[in-house]
Amino acid sequence: MSDIDRPNRYPLPPVMTVATLGLCYALHVFLPLGWEPEEVTTFARYTGVLLILIAFGMDIWAALTFRRHRANIMPHRAATAVISDGPFAYSRNPIYLANVLMVAGFGFALGSRWFFIGALVLFVLLQELAIKREERHMDAKFGATWRDYAKAVRRWI
Repeated sequence: MSDIDRPNRYPLPPVMTVATLGLCYALHVFLPLGWEPEEVTTFARYTGVLLILIAFGMDIWAALTFRRHRANIMPHRAATAVISDGPFAYSRNPIYLANVLMVAGFGFALGSRWFFIGALVLFVLLQELAIKREERHMDAKFGATWRDYAKAVRRWI
């Protein structure tokens, strides 16, 4: 299949995110690389919870925007529209941005550096294994409409 038929193959972005969270948590439990629980301040915990809530909010906002446009949200299926409103007016990839924020949020909430490392690794994986593929797909499918949108809105934020 070409880029115009199917933007993503395995590993799918949601799988990368869940795997990153799981691996970071396992490392946090079995090979701690963080602060001692008493050193994790209330401010850091609340910052983490706030980041996680913001991430969920961004995901919901993006999903509702896809729904309103009756557009495909599944990363392994062909795009059906170039969406430029809602969170997509600020980021071409608000769901992936939310995923990275969520992983970092767990780092603050649990006081574990593994999640910060995981957020950085997830950022790179999403960029290289999902976003670049999706951008080729969008360019092949929507041409100038996509390129104009890509010039106007940043990839991440």
